Amino acid sequence: MKLSELPSSRVILILGAPRSGTSWLAKIFDSHPNVLYRHEPDTVLRTDTLPWMCTPEEVPRYRDAAEAYLRQLMDIATLKSAGSIPMFRKHYYGAIQSRARSAFVYGLRIAELAGGARQLVRNVRIPDAFDAARHPEIRVVIKSVSSRGRARLFAEALPGVRIIFILRDPFGQVASMLRGAKLSKFEDTVPVGEVLQTQQALQYGLTRQLFSSLPAVEQLAWNWAILNERAIGDLAGLETVRVVSYQQLGAEPAQESRALFDFVGLDWDPQTEDFIRRSTTHSGRDRYYKVLKDTTAAMNRWRTELTREDQGRILAIVRQTSLAQYCPEIEV
Repeated sequence: MKLSELPSSRVILILGAPRSGTSWLAKIFDSHPNVLYRHEPDTVLRTDTLPWMCTPEEVPRYRDAAEAYLRQLMDIATLKSAGSIPMFRKHYYGAIQSRARSAFVYGLRIAELAGGARQLVRNVRIPDAFDAARHPEIRVVIKSVSSRGRARLFAEALPGVRIIFILRDPFGQVASMLRGAKLSKFEDTVPVGEVLQTQQALQYGLTRQLFSSLPAVEQLAWNWAILNERAIGDLAGLETVRVVSYQQLGAEPAQESRALFDFVGLDWDPQTEDFIRRSTTHSGRDRYYKVLKDTTAAMNRWRTELTREDQGRILAIVRQTSLAQYCPEIEV
């Protein structure tokens, strides 16, 4: 049995905005021995058959194509999607098989850093090398920061799929995006098109001309508010969905993770507990995309990175939206 043939009830989607904690949350899940993780496979296999923003009315039209696409993503096993670091012990791999797979992944990463045939290396398939039918305990976790506009479509395309949507506070989100822009991590800091084609943008009177005239911090705040409000609204009322706060996850990582594991049908494992400890108490160099951090420091960095004026601008925008209920007002 291929992974793409698994029942949808054994599939977990972790969705959220860029820089919202999706990678850390996904790695918490990946640390479980029964999880097979796919890291942003939708950036490896892109599709033009599905709209970036799918309204509830359009869902029936695209449902079948969305199911086919999601099942394709489960089988994407290139370096980015199947070779993310750190790697963990898995029950569905034997000891020798696990070591061989780890050596293969690290070998590809070394070859990637060496340059030359970089694109060729990135397209090499990392074999899963097991029969999913013999491991009914397996859960496939797919993480995406590109699918907020398709959240409801994906929920209906795979009935029974569990969706976890992570929401970071707007101050931390905006500060992190601004930091990434300074580090040249993004081609387009604020995807204007995505924001302005929503009903929410119309509701708040955001025209292209007005949006373009705003300072970057306000553009990013509106981007945070509108796209997250849209996604959470689309998912409202579904019992297979959980919205988790990044701040709450950071404050009580073990407790929040246990609750999410219960939600998706995973037991608690010492390997996860160990990863949570390591990933929240890291004292080394803080790299932009690294999941090992000093969590408390990471959650509060915005207080020194954003000016008081910019903090006030962000807060004024958030107060206009329904997302204020998900982010208890932070004292600025």
